Amino acid sequence: MRDPRSSLAAISCVAALACAGSFAAAQAPAPAPPTPPAAAAPAVAPVPPTPPAPPSPVSSMRNKISAGDVPSAESILEVHREKYGEDGPWLAGLGWLARGALLVGDTASARRYASETRAAVTRRLAGKPLSQDRDAEGALGAAIEVEAQLLAKQRGRDAAAALLRRELAVADTPAPFRSRLYKRLALLTLEGTAAPELVVEDHMGSVAVPSLSSLKGKPVVLFLWAEWCGDCKAQAASLARVVSKHREAGLTTIALTRWYETGDSARAIERVRADSVWSAVYTGLQDIPRVVSTRSMVEYGGSATPTFVFIDRKGIVRHYTPTRLTEAALEREIAALK
Repeated sequence: MRDPRSSLAAISCVAALACAGSFAAAQAPAPAPPTPPAAAAPAVAPVPPTPPAPPSPVSSMRNKISAGDVPSAESILEVHREKYGEDGPWLAGLGWLARGALLVGDTASARRYASETRAAVTRRLAGKPLSQDRDAEGALGAAIEVEAQLLAKQRGRDAAAALLRRELAVADTPAPFRSRLYKRLALLTLEGTAAPELVVEDHMGSVAVPSLSSLKGKPVVLFLWAEWCGDCKAQAASLARVVSKHREAGLTTIALTRWYETGDSARAIERVRADSVWSAVYTGLQDIPRVVSTRSMVEYGGSATPTFVFIDRKGIVRHYTPTRLTEAALEREIAALK
């Protein structure tokens, strides 16, 4: 028989445990309120990819023009206009049509395309400066060059030179554009005249830069170059050989370039880069003076190709050649200065 005292003890123990549980529950902290759901991030619309630039028709047009096939070049430009409108590449192509027509002797078409190019440039710029649009700059330069060449054929060099000088009198035109017009002017007028004195804005290397007036009595070759110019680099070896051969006869060679960067820090980097290129490529020309002058580079028509100015002992320009020359051609030009 079960002891009643055991039952009472069990009941007392259960009651005590129940009280302890109630006390512990009373002492426990209240549960934290549920965290509200985070607000959904606003949907971000996907950024559409930048469409590729329209292809330029100029390369194909130049191939046709080089073959004398101007009608095909005209067709290429017409198709481009139908697809992309009168964009920058179309404008550049229009300038090439003017040049191509002149090249094959179609003066009427050359004149028409030059006039159309001028009008298209005016529409495109709409009062903006020429420096803000490279396509317009190139096209307008082509149109003016074609007009000058047509004038030279029709009315003579003086009329063509007058046109170029009027265009050069326009303020705030970019240096490359001005160089282009000065090159055309030099081709018309520079030979047979006194070589314009160099305006030395800076120089590279340790060799002092002489004035052209101090070199009278000596033949002089000006070599216009740019550190990024591939044709200039290709000219280096033959030029070095010819210079070395004629140095004892009194030949003086001066390299002329300009700043292409703006600001002191950018030009400091450009100087280091140009010096590095000169040291690596123009190995036989380390001891010639190197002038830095934007004004002289522009006024001698320096552009993206090697340019030579051959000056005789009297300081007169005997030949102006804005192009690469063979070693034999360099020899002939220097021999003519003696």
